Amino acid sequence: MSSRTLRLNATRLRRIPAVAAIVLGVVSGAASGAWAADRADLPLGAGWRFHQGDVAPGKQGGPEAPAFNDKGWATVSLPHTWNHLGGTARRTADYNATRGAGWYRLRFTPPASYAGRKVWLQFDGASINAEVWLNGVKLGAHQGAFGRFRFDATAALKLGKPNVLAVRTDNSSPAVAGSPTAEVIPMSGDFFLFGGLYRAVSLIATDPVHIDMMDSGGPGVYAHTASLDGAAGIEVNSRVKNDGAKPQPVVMKTAIVDAAGATVASDSQPLTVAPGAVAEPQQTLTVPNPHLWDGRGDPYLYHVVTRVETAQGQLLDQVTQPLGIRSFRFDPDQGFFLNGKHVALHGVSRHQDRPGKGWAISPADQAQDMDIMLDLGINTLRLAHYQHDQAIYDLADKDGVVVWAEIPLVNRTAPETPEGDTGVTSPGFAANAESQLRELIKQNYNHPSVVTWSIGNEVNLMAAAGHGVSNARPLLTRLNQAAYELDHTRPTTMADCCEPWPDQPKPGVDVVAEITDLLGYNRYQGWYYDKAEDLGPVLDRLHALHPRLPLAVSEYGAGGALSQHTDQVQAGASQGGVVYPKGHFHPEDLESRLHEIWWAQLKARPYLWGTFIWTMFDFASDSRTEGDMIDTNDKGLVSYDRTVKKDVFFFYKADWSDQPVLHLNGRRYVDRAYPVTDVEAYSNAATARLTLNGRDLGAAACPDHVCRWPAVHLDAGDNVLTAMAEIEGQSVSDSITWRFAGKPDEIHIRAGASAGLTSATGARYGSDAFATGGEPHDRNPAPEQGRPDKTIPPVTGTSDPTLYETYRAGAFGYRVPVPAGRYQVTLRFAEPMLAPGARVFDVAANGHVVLQHLDVAAEAGGPLAALDRTVTVEVTGDDGLALDFRPVTGPALVSAIDVVPAR
Repeated sequence: MSSRTLRLNATRLRRIPAVAAIVLGVVSGAASGAWAADRADLPLGAGWRFHQGDVAPGKQGGPEAPAFNDKGWATVSLPHTWNHLGGTARRTADYNATRGAGWYRLRFTPPASYAGRKVWLQFDGASINAEVWLNGVKLGAHQGAFGRFRFDATAALKLGKPNVLAVRTDNSSPAVAGSPTAEVIPMSGDFFLFGGLYRAVSLIATDPVHIDMMDSGGPGVYAHTASLDGAAGIEVNSRVKNDGAKPQPVVMKTAIVDAAGATVASDSQPLTVAPGAVAEPQQTLTVPNPHLWDGRGDPYLYHVVTRVETAQGQLLDQVTQPLGIRSFRFDPDQGFFLNGKHVALHGVSRHQDRPGKGWAISPADQAQDMDIMLDLGINTLRLAHYQHDQAIYDLADKDGVVVWAEIPLVNRTAPETPEGDTGVTSPGFAANAESQLRELIKQNYNHPSVVTWSIGNEVNLMAAAGHGVSNARPLLTRLNQAAYELDHTRPTTMADCCEPWPDQPKPGVDVVAEITDLLGYNRYQGWYYDKAEDLGPVLDRLHALHPRLPLAVSEYGAGGALSQHTDQVQAGASQGGVVYPKGHFHPEDLESRLHEIWWAQLKARPYLWGTFIWTMFDFASDSRTEGDMIDTNDKGLVSYDRTVKKDVFFFYKADWSDQPVLHLNGRRYVDRAYPVTDVEAYSNAATARLTLNGRDLGAAACPDHVCRWPAVHLDAGDNVLTAMAEIEGQSVSDSITWRFAGKPDEIHIRAGASAGLTSATGARYGSDAFATGGEPHDRNPAPEQGRPDKTIPPVTGTSDPTLYETYRAGAFGYRVPVPAGRYQVTLRFAEPMLAPGARVFDVAANGHVVLQHLDVAAEAGGPLAALDRTVTVEVTGDDGLALDFRPVTGPALVSAIDVVPAR
C-alpha cells in the first residue's frame, strides 16, 4: 500500500449536515451552508420567465437587457428543467429531450437594508453552462452542471428597486460541432443531462469583511480530525476576505458544539486582514472524550461554528458547518474499518432524476429517496456520476451512510471527435475536470459521510468499445494529485470497467488501476458477458493482480422490467431462454435470480471494501430502448417513479436490514402459463410456510434468505398464495394471487425463448422451462440501443413462423410435469442454417427412442422450413414426461413442445 494510503489509515474529517437547529449565544441556523442572522439569504425561486432556445435581440437588445420584452415567455418556478423523458413505454406528449440554450429572467426587489453590505448571487446548480447578467451587467459564466457557484452582485445591484436577473443556460451535447460544452465534462454517459436552473438560486448579503464566498462555492470553513487518541484534535482552516477599503483587525472565534447545543471546545485568534486580501487562519481545538460518528449505528454530529468579530466583539459574519469525529481505513485484504471496527459496506449507486422533474427535484424528493434506501438497509451510497445536491450529503451525515463522491469524468478523458477518442486531453478539458473536482471537494469537505473522492468512471469505455484510443493516465494522475492537495485526509478512487488482462492486452486501452488509492470495478457477469457464476473468480483474479490495492465492486446489476416475466430462471446454467441485455425483454424474475447469484459471491469475499448495486432507482437515459420502457435504464431496485419496489429489493432487505421481511415473488406475473411452477419468497426467517387457496403446502427453509417451494400445482382460476413466518417472535405474512386459465394436463413450451406467446391457433406457450442442458438460441434478437430489428428470413411451411424463431440446441432434456396418462406430444423443429446431414439426432420419451436419426433439414427440404413430428406417449407414476434430445451428428435442437392428452 502506498505511503499516502497508510497516512489515510489514521483519521479523517467530515462536513456536517444541516439538520439540527443550533443555538449558541447569537448563533443560529444549522443547515449545511446556513448562516447566522447577520448573514441574509433571500431565495429567488418564484416568478421566473423562461424561454427554451436562443432569442434574437429586439429593439431593446437581447434577453440580458433589462428592457427586453419577455411577456410571451412561460412563467416557471425553480427548480426547473425543460427536459422531460423516461419512465414510459412510449414517448408522451410532453417528451422533450432537446439539448441547447434556455433563457431565464427574473424581476425582484432586494431590501434596501442590504446597503453597505456585499451581496452575492448563489446558484446551487445550472446545467450545463451558465452565463449571468444583472441589470444588463454580465457577472460571469460557469461551466459544469453540478457544482454550486457564486458571483459578486454588489456593484450591479439596485437596492430597494426592481432588478432584472437574466441567465442563459446551455446543455448542448459536446458531440455537436462548435458546441460550447465541447470541453466540459462529461462528454457522454448512460444518463441524460437535463438542462436548466434545476437547483435553487439565492441572494446572500454579508458584511464587507466575511468568510470567503468565492472559494469554489465552498463554505470557507474546513474542519477535520487531525488526531484521535482519547481526545480529538480538530483542525479548522478558514478563509476570511476583506472587501473593505481599510485593513480590518478581527477576531476569529471558533466553537465546536455538540448535538445538545453545548460548547465542547473553543478557540479565539486575532488577526488583521488587509483590504482586498484573504487571510487563512488555522485553529486547533481539542474535544475531550469525543462522541464518534459511527455510521448507521450512531451517526453523532457536532457542528463547527466560526465567527468573525471586530476587536470590540461586534459580529461581522458567521458560518456553521457539520463535524463528525471518526477514523477510518481501507485494507486490501480485510476491507473497510470505521473507528477501528470492520464494517462490511453494502449499498447502491443513485442517480438524482425523477419522471416529470428530471434533475429539478425537491428536498422532499431527496428525503424520500434516502428513506427508501434506509428501508433497504444500505450502509453506503455511491453518488454517481457527479456531484449531487447538498441535501443528500446532509442526509447521509445524519443517517450514518458512508458516501462515495464522484466527478462527472465518464467514458473518456478527452474531447469527443467524429473519429472517436483521440486520447489527447486538451488544456481546457483538463482544466474543467480539475475545476469540477475542486468544487466537489471544497463544497463537500466537511461531510463526515464522505470517505473517498472518485476521479472518474469507466474512462476507457469508448476505447474498449473500439471508438478511438484511451490515454487516460496523464489526466487521472493530475486529478489524483489535485485531490490530495485539496484534501490529504481522504483517499481517492475511481470505477473501472475495461482493464485488459496482462495476457490479453487491448491496443488503445490503457490500464488505469493503481493511480488512485482505492479502486472499484464495474462488473456485469451474466448480464452483458460471461456467466453470473464467473463474478467471484474474476474478482479473485483482479485481487491477485493488484494485491496492495483495496478493491470494491462499484457496479453490478441487471435490467428488471415490471411487466415482463419468464417462467423458469436458472441463470448461469443456460436453463432459461435467451435474454438480450440491450433489447426489449428484461424479465423482472431474471434480475432477481442474477442478484441471488452475485450477492452470494460478493459477501463471501471479505477483501472487498464495498459493494454498490447498479442502481437504486430506474433513471432516464436517452440512449436506451430496452425492457418495457423507452429512454430509461431499468436496472433499479425501485421503479423510476419510486412507487414499486421490485422483488429483488426485498432480497437485499432481508439480508441487510434489521426489519422482519417476508415477500412472495412474482406478484406482477399474474396470468400463469404453466400449471406447475416453483414458488419463491425472500425472508430473514429461518423457515416459512406456504398455503394455496387455504391448503397447507408445508414449510420451506430459507437459506441465504431465499425460501423455495418447488413444483407447486396451481388450481384452475385464482390461486391465492400466502406465506407465513415467525421472525424474532413476530408473526409476518404475505399474500399474492395468480391465475391459471389452462388445463393441468396440457403444456406448451416455447424452447429457447425467455418470453411466452399465444400461437396463431390460440395455444398459450410459456417461456423455455423444465429444461436441463443445451443452450438457448434466438434467430431474431431484439433490437439493441434503439436500432430496429434486422430483417431475417421467416420459417416457411407454417402459419405461425414466430414459434420457430427460438430453439434449444445441444444435448439436453425436458422433464415436463404432467400427471399420469396418455399424451400426444408434438415436437416442432426448423433447421436454422445447416445443410442436410450436418445435424442428426434422436429423441427419446421416458427412455424410449421415438424419433431416430432425425435430420430436420433433409426431411423439411432444407433450412428455415418447419417440420413437426407427433408421437403418442404413456406417462406412468408421478415423474411426468421425460424428453431427451441426443445428438448423433452435430447438436440436437427443438423450437417448441406441445404435450396434450391423447384423444
